[in-house]
Amino acid sequence: MNENIAERKLFSISPDGQKKILKITIGKPYQVDDVSWACSVNIEGLYKKLKDQVGIDSWQALSLAIALVRQLLGYYIEDGAKLYWEDGGEGVSLDDLFPQLKSF
Repeated sequence: MNENIAERKLFSISPDGQKKILKITIGKPYQVDDVSWACSVNIEGLYKKLKDQVGIDSWQALSLAIALVRQLLGYYIEDGAKLYWEDGGEGVSLDDLFPQLKSF
């Protein structure tokens, strides 16, 4: 079993009005072979199993896993879902979850 290095729980209201708890996990990157690394990723509450993200090194595998979470949550929001820090709490945007540094 792969060790998780990051986890976050969010509350959501799906486009059909159903309340859900989303548990997002990112696994520790692991070496697949001499030229590739992989990183597990999951969004419980939306997907049963996501494919591990594979890159040329641990950095790229981890970056791809985080990018996949952002993309899938973005699609969920585009479909009409709402995300919250806690049940009945303040809304969460993708920018809150994935802050970007300003260019110098």
